[in-house]
Amino acid sequence: MMRKIALLLFVSLVHCTFAQQSLKYESPKELYERGMEMYRLGKYGLARINFNKYVQDANGDNSSMVAEAAFLTRVCAQKLENDDVKYLWESYLLKYPYSNRLHYAKMHLGDFYKDQNKYKQASRWYDKVKASALDDDTQTEYYFSAGYTLFMLEEFDKALVKFNKIKGRDNKYHSSVQYYYAHIQYQKGNYQTALDEFKQLENDKGFKKVIPFYIAQILYLKEDYNGAIKYAEQLSSEGTKARQADMNRIIADSYYAQKKYEKSAVYYQKVINLVDEPLRSDYYHLGFANYFIKNYEVAVEGLSQVTSDDDVMAQNAYYHLGDCYLKLGDKKRARVAFEAASNNDFNKDIQEDALLNYIKLNYELSFSPFNEIINSFMRYIELFPESDKIDEAYEYLGKAFLTTKNYREALASMEKINSKTGDVYRALQRVAYYRGLELFTDLNFGEAIEFFDYSLKYAEYDKTLKVGAYYWRAEAHYRMRNYPKAILDFREYIFQPGSYEMKEFPIAHYNIAYSYFKQKEYTEAQSWFRKYINMTDKRDRAMLGDAYNRAGDCYFVSRQFNQAIKYYDLASQIPESSADYALFQKGFCLGLMKQYDQKIQVLDNVVQRYPTSTYVDDALYETGRSYVALGNNDKAIYYYKSTKEKYPKGSYAKKALLQLGLVYYNSDDANNSMRYYKRVVNEYPGTEEAEDALNGIRNIYMDDNDLNGYMKYTASLGSFAQVDEREQDSLTFVSAERFYMQSDCNRAISHFKNYLNKFPEGKFVLNAHFYKADCQYKTGAYTDALSSFKYVAERERSLFTEEALIRMGELLYQQKDYRKAYESFNRLELEAEIAENRLEAKIGKMRCLVKIEQPEECIKAAESLLTSHKIADEIKREAVFNLAKSYQQLGNKEQAFEHYKKVAENTKSEEGAEAKFQVAQMLYNKGEKNTSEKEIFDYIDKGTPHQYWLARSFILLAEIYHDRGEAFQAVQYLQSIKDNYEGDDDIEQRVDAYLKSWQTEVEESTSSETINVG
Repeated sequence: MMRKIALLLFVSLVHCTFAQQSLKYESPKELYERGMEMYRLGKYGLARINFNKYVQDANGDNSSMVAEAAFLTRVCAQKLENDDVKYLWESYLLKYPYSNRLHYAKMHLGDFYKDQNKYKQASRWYDKVKASALDDDTQTEYYFSAGYTLFMLEEFDKALVKFNKIKGRDNKYHSSVQYYYAHIQYQKGNYQTALDEFKQLENDKGFKKVIPFYIAQILYLKEDYNGAIKYAEQLSSEGTKARQADMNRIIADSYYAQKKYEKSAVYYQKVINLVDEPLRSDYYHLGFANYFIKNYEVAVEGLSQVTSDDDVMAQNAYYHLGDCYLKLGDKKRARVAFEAASNNDFNKDIQEDALLNYIKLNYELSFSPFNEIINSFMRYIELFPESDKIDEAYEYLGKAFLTTKNYREALASMEKINSKTGDVYRALQRVAYYRGLELFTDLNFGEAIEFFDYSLKYAEYDKTLKVGAYYWRAEAHYRMRNYPKAILDFREYIFQPGSYEMKEFPIAHYNIAYSYFKQKEYTEAQSWFRKYINMTDKRDRAMLGDAYNRAGDCYFVSRQFNQAIKYYDLASQIPESSADYALFQKGFCLGLMKQYDQKIQVLDNVVQRYPTSTYVDDALYETGRSYVALGNNDKAIYYYKSTKEKYPKGSYAKKALLQLGLVYYNSDDANNSMRYYKRVVNEYPGTEEAEDALNGIRNIYMDDNDLNGYMKYTASLGSFAQVDEREQDSLTFVSAERFYMQSDCNRAISHFKNYLNKFPEGKFVLNAHFYKADCQYKTGAYTDALSSFKYVAERERSLFTEEALIRMGELLYQQKDYRKAYESFNRLELEAEIAENRLEAKIGKMRCLVKIEQPEECIKAAESLLTSHKIADEIKREAVFNLAKSYQQLGNKEQAFEHYKKVAENTKSEEGAEAKFQVAQMLYNKGEKNTSEKEIFDYIDKGTPHQYWLARSFILLAEIYHDRGEAFQAVQYLQSIKDNYEGDDDIEQRVDAYLKSWQTEVEESTSSETINVG
């Protein structure tokens, strides 16, 4: 094999050498003739060599022959597709401007550009050619090439001029010229001329595959629908699938034009089945064919496929999709479709009608999560101010204001209306009222009051709302501890016509009673508690029991002990309330009435029935006191010791020690008396009990006539016991306390600091630290306040201990030191004797456990909180929500779901808003997508001021539609969020991510071809 290759190379080299030698010695004439011979044989490479050599050797002789040879050199280069063709022809025009081949050269330059599909450049060179300078065959070539170039540039009139020069002549371009001529006539709308020409080519081998389509199409365009159908039917099953699809499409279009929609639908379906990527127009007409024969479900399938583009076809499809859904009774999907149609203005009539339908459906469905109802009305009025339906739009606008649930945005919209009608004022009253309720639910009582004030400005429009506004404004004042204003509003509410029928009517009496009670106006309070007790249906047993207790307290304060006992007895029979407190108070009243045996019996009942009650140490102490009164010192000593031993950190521990000292003293047991008195002084220095104990110690020393011993003892105790400093200590403290009592916090803080610097171990150090901390808390000096609250909390138990622990926990929570805050609240729960403080401790513990992500402990804390008496509804809601969150963190989906469902009933609160979303999401995760969808629409119906979670629910709804293959619905819901949601959070980012993904899918599912829709 290698030998053969070598031999071939050798022969080739010899041939080339011979050729070079033969050219070297040939005459110019012989070179020209050899070049012509090679040219005729199609050996353009050799021809070019000979012609080039001739041009070089001619030395200017016979210039016409040289020009001809140079011309043929370039023709050979062009036929060989050499890279230098363009340069060669341009150089020829410069070197041989008088050659008779000049116009041929220009034509060849045109051919060069034509072959590269550069039709504009080609046409410019063809325009420079003088056709009469060309021979007949070349003229034919020229007219065809120039005509073809103009055809490709869509300059059809100019192309016709060229084609007409050779049309009808017998040449190799005869069929092609006729085809292009017919096509131009078709483009110009000269259908009969085009048809006649195409029919002549019907059997032409080069065009018979494409001509039938033109003929059928022309028959259709000439409105010869029967002719088009007859012609196309013959070819509808022949050739490739693409050709069959073309023929079936013409048949479908023809039936469609004849309004024979049922038949057209059959053929459009055939077209779609024949091709891999149907045209959007195929789906469009299939959808409309089914729409016209009232086959709306199938129409939806077709029209849904053409909504991917932003054009008039999509707008029209959306509009009729909306109508299809209305006919099918699916107003929710109809609303989405009309919204999409209204967002485009390709057809203003469709936009207007679609927008009005969108408005109506929003109203009928009460659909306005992001203020869509009012925004759409405002948009309609802005876009179509001269519409003949503007009055209808305004009518719906008024109705919408009265039904909207997006109160915040609705108020903003109403404020923009310059000329407000009675309907607008009526709406203002309603919307302001419900906005106030939203703020109240979120515990924003100050702003809630402002909106109730706003609503009451238009009280004459709706009496029911007027009554409600008075009640909830009163509640807000009450929650803010503005009891005088709360009383005024509750009274106003009670005396409003219609209030008696409302469920809040008895509660208003209860709250009035409490408002007076908080202000220590016990006579008024007692009267209103009795009114509440007499009118309540007794279903709320906890509230009833509390009313009995407070009525008893009012009689107790006024020293009407028999009446007090009567109400305490009633309260003690209601375990849902503070029955232990009621029994203790009853016993205390009996003691004040000197019925000590009965008092002891009742207090023993407290200890036996409620061993874990916070009143057990109170009962033990009071039992000791009763035995003292009965002269049974041994029993008294037993109960006092029990109080101290069982509750060493209780508020009665130091009192019990003091009483032990006194009992022993009265029993002439000076040693034990001294021992217990000194324990009080040592364990509780600076307290009132320590002061009393010092007096007892002094009496014992004086009984022994040992004054020096007493002075020596007090000298060892520090400044609080020094007789000479105590008066200065007291005066300095009282001076600071006076500013505190006058609420002059800045001066009080300064004076308390001065006192603490001067008497760091003074008698009133504990009081000074607490009052100073309270003032610093009120003025925002939280760090200094926390320091003093810590001091109070870490010292012996006092009146201030519980409040200090509450404030410590609160401030540590604010500083995000959740673990230390938890410790403070946990201690408070263990030591609190006041029920309200114990409740605050439980709330604080739960919140801290949420923050430090201790779900198991959080569940225990929340469950403990929910067993408490008199827990506010908002705290119950928070506790149940935290249970749901904690169970979710632990993977207990069933428990999480059940608790979320409870909170989700009220979507006006922040917890309820998130819970509603979580319920829908969990249903979706379980595969219950239909139920999830219903949950979301229920959410939309209820509305919420917390738009973030509603927007998250919309995204979930879009996912549901996407999973079902309803791409346009999915995308439209996301687009609706994008257009209407105004939050500054991650919603837009989430929406954009989904839109980017799904929009690509929608575009890939349908052809992007756009057609004109007439």
